[in-house]
Amino acid sequence: MSTEQPKPNIHSEQKRHSFVLRLFSVVGLTITAAMGMLAYNNNDNSLALSLLTACLIYLIAFLIPQFTGRTQASSRIVIFSLYSLMIYLVYTGGVANTGPLWIFIVSPVALFIRGLKQGLVELAIFLFIISLIVFVPGEFFSNESYNPDYKLRVILSFLTVTFLSACYEYSTEQSKIAIMELNKQYEQLALYDPLTGLANRRCALQKLEFEQPRILRNKESLSLIICDVDHFKRVNDCYGHNAGDAVLIKLAEMFTHLIRGQDMVARWGGEEFLFILPHTSAENAAVVSNKIHKMLNENVISFEGEELAITVSMGITQMHVSQNIDEAINSADKYLYQAKDAGRNQTFPKLELAEL
Repeated sequence: MSTEQPKPNIHSEQKRHSFVLRLFSVVGLTITAAMGMLAYNNNDNSLALSLLTACLIYLIAFLIPQFTGRTQASSRIVIFSLYSLMIYLVYTGGVANTGPLWIFIVSPVALFIRGLKQGLVELAIFLFIISLIVFVPGEFFSNESYNPDYKLRVILSFLTVTFLSACYEYSTEQSKIAIMELNKQYEQLALYDPLTGLANRRCALQKLEFEQPRILRNKESLSLIICDVDHFKRVNDCYGHNAGDAVLIKLAEMFTHLIRGQDMVARWGGEEFLFILPHTSAENAAVVSNKIHKMLNENVISFEGEELAITVSMGITQMHVSQNIDEAINSADKYLYQAKDAGRNQTFPKLELAEL
């Protein structure tokens, strides 16, 4: 059985990520511009140049998705410019040795942009570099000296913020997985019959809506078979509804193994099944129906020690270019009732069997 499965809609998640990324860019642009101008007014030209350069980089990161749609390139620019700016602030001390206080914004941004695993790896490297700067003596690693208690508290605070950010990101990822699994379950309920596992009426109609334009475009054949279990009410009355369910489940298994990968068999309703057979003429569909009759004649369905001889009646129609879906289904349904009126356990119309 095959059908066109709805694909998960990831556009909303991409839009959310793109929006937050642009927000990061705007915030970074605004803060670095303001701090850069403040540093320039304080005659700290090197810090002003660094901050205004970062401001320009954030502006580029903001504009890239607008003109190219490449959010991945923008995200890399944002995060690596942030790493570089924070390392520079720690190395130089920033204004009045307050540069290290800005590193706390790195963890949530890195984990959001880079993801939990990649983000933690990069944060570990970032922390290693920061630790070298603040703890290893010498001008090569640091341009400023920090109070030992201050250095320790900054690092411990950074680790705490990173841990909390990682916990939040992990819980967010788990929530996304749970939501995707729930959506998958809802999709299963919406498109598949819970008893037999076959496609339901809604799914079958989606399949037909997908196939119909191809028939019109390529003038290809498609046939339908509506199959009804003979005297199904008698099975329920004599053996109980559990027996009826067992019959439907077994028939679903038989039908699924009988059809091709491109075909679909759906539970159309109650004890009715609908076969959708692309690239199949009515004569070839008659071959399929003949195989079904033969299979049921040669096999009985067992239920709690009872052997149930099941037969089916079927109606076949080949969908024409001029027909809509309802007309084709009604045509097959009309032939089904002719088969039932003629004594059941047969297929209408009577067609000469083709060679598959």
